[in-house]
Amino acid sequence: MRLLKQIGMFLLLPLIILIDSHLGQFVNSFFPHFQIVSHFIFIFLLFETIEVSEYLFLVYCLFIGLIYDIYFFHLVGIASLLFVIIGAIIYKNNAIIFSNRWTRLLAILMMTFSFEFGSFLLAQMIGLTAESITVFIVYGLVPSMILNCLWMLVFQFIFLEKIYL
Repeated sequence: MRLLKQIGMFLLLPLIILIDSHLGQFVNSFFPHFQIVSHFIFIFLLFETIEVSEYLFLVYCLFIGLIYDIYFFHLVGIASLLFVIIGAIIYKNNAIIFSNRWTRLLAILMMTFSFEFGSFLLAQMIGLTAESITVFIVYGLVPSMILNCLWMLVFQFIFLEKIYL
């Protein structure tokens, strides 16, 4: 049964990414001057560290990164690298992260910051963006971190305390 749950979650990953992107677009429609990105997938990944082994979790992260690269960047390598690095760090520090609610919230904020800032730096190095870093921080990074903090505050009780723990 556990193997079926692991394989089922792996097959649901593309659907979760699509839901995540549409949630971000929906929230972004209320704030047209900001570039808000929802990373609901990080909450899902954080809670999946409880259920799967380390290698399967890194395969999850690589698969999500490849889908994210193809769907958003149209260039393979940016998100897949960041997802695997963030996934390895999260899995290794799993015991610390799940010690209380505030460390889980801080972990989501750190994952969001690492991914957003890392993808911005890689996109700027490759030449995919010419936006300045101050504009990115004010109009993209901070609103995205606020939204993902709110997602974590709302869904932490639903996922963690009702389903996973």
